[in-house]
Amino acid sequence: MGALPKEKRRFTYADYKEWELAEGERYEVIYGDAYAMAAPNTRHQEILTQLLGQFYVYLRGKPCKVYPAPFDVRLFY
Repeated sequence: MGALPKEKRRFTYADYKEWELAEGERYEVIYGDAYAMAAPNTRHQEILTQLLGQFYVYLRGKPCKVYPAPFDVRLFY
């Protein structure tokens, strides 16, 4: 896990922002657990490109925007 703490505990978004990760190393924090993220494959990127284009066209002129990854998103529950 690179520069992540070794102890097993619940992580916060503040913890995540402090991690010193190597270039290209990505993690998600879901319900306090850290998950290493693999790099996307070619097929995933092709699908992403198509979806991004469709969403961009649909949302043009509307208040919503679409962004490709990597992009931090925080969901509160």
